[in-house]
Amino acid sequence: MEPNPASHLPPHMMWQIAAFALAFGCCVGSYLNVVIYRLPLGMKTSEPRRSFCPACKYQIPMWHNIPILSWLLLRGKCANCGVRISPRYLFVELLTGLLFLAAFVLLGWDWKVLAAWTFLALAVAGSFIDIDHQILPHEITWGGAAAGLVAAGLVPQLIVEGVWWENLLHSAGGATLGFGVIWCIVHLGKLAFGRLKFNFEKPEDWSVTQPEGAEEPVFRVADQEEGYSNIFNRATDRLIIRAVSATLDERRVENVTLILTNDSVTIKPDAGVEETLPLEGIKSMSGTCAAVEQPREAMGMGDANWMACVGAFFGWKAVLFTILAGSCIGAFISLLMIALRRREWAGRIPFGPYLAAGGVIWLFYGPSLLKWYFSLAQGTSPEEL
Repeated sequence: MEPNPASHLPPHMMWQIAAFALAFGCCVGSYLNVVIYRLPLGMKTSEPRRSFCPACKYQIPMWHNIPILSWLLLRGKCANCGVRISPRYLFVELLTGLLFLAAFVLLGWDWKVLAAWTFLALAVAGSFIDIDHQILPHEITWGGAAAGLVAAGLVPQLIVEGVWWENLLHSAGGATLGFGVIWCIVHLGKLAFGRLKFNFEKPEDWSVTQPEGAEEPVFRVADQEEGYSNIFNRATDRLIIRAVSATLDERRVENVTLILTNDSVTIKPDAGVEETLPLEGIKSMSGTCAAVEQPREAMGMGDANWMACVGAFFGWKAVLFTILAGSCIGAFISLLMIALRRREWAGRIPFGPYLAAGGVIWLFYGPSLLKWYFSLAQGTSPEEL
């Protein structure tokens, strides 16, 4: 998508539309906060109709729900119970508003900017959901891919200089390539780096419990913990615990190998007959262990679905650019966190937000960056390409 600056508009109209883009983006950001909170919990974004305080469930009236302004006037607190409301709500609103404004300034005022706003909203919502829950919901990824296909068919020259059906073909091809490339990375990475193995010098405590209010069981060993959704991404995934001792509810066993799946546990003694039990009937498991083997993912299938969305909006070139840009951004953040001695912070950020950032960079500057790169490689000026 070539930049189409809005400088041809009369100055007064340009400022009016810029103000609208900023305000509209902040309002969309307010709605995205609802999506980010409710969608992973299986809640409808329309029920309850009004936003509510997560602490006291007080439904927020319209005059207390004005984007940015209400948070500032209420000093980041609930007007009903006084509990502090995270500044991230303010950040999401402001970020979305600024991105919408940038899309207008860089792309101009035509149908392309509506497609860009749709993609930007998906990128913001998907990134924060991925950070919070390590998932990219299908409503964001495959819903976004469907929106990209529709945009390619309706918005003239969204991807290439051609008629609508050429854009639609490029959109479908980009979505297929985006999904396929990450699918290959996920499965090849599983073969190459498929397991994390921990061997302990002395027995370490381990447990599998589902705390009250938690969405899923949590596995803990030594000072590490992981949710089940991060461990079991496939039906074939197995968590293997070489248990010195194990207590399953009231039952205690020693010197066994426990093989856990998403819905069962197999007790394999050093000598004797193994036994498989449904996980649903077991409230807690704990004990000490000498070793653990845990499934490990190079990337997640949510990332593959997200790249289908990127490809549907912008085509195959954007797919390759986004993967490269996302990898560079991720490497830079990791190195920065290591330099700041905050290595654990880098590990908390999944790859989805980096891919989202790569897609946003493509939207604003991708084609220009490609021209600049090839001009350097060929020794020509970008205008000659």
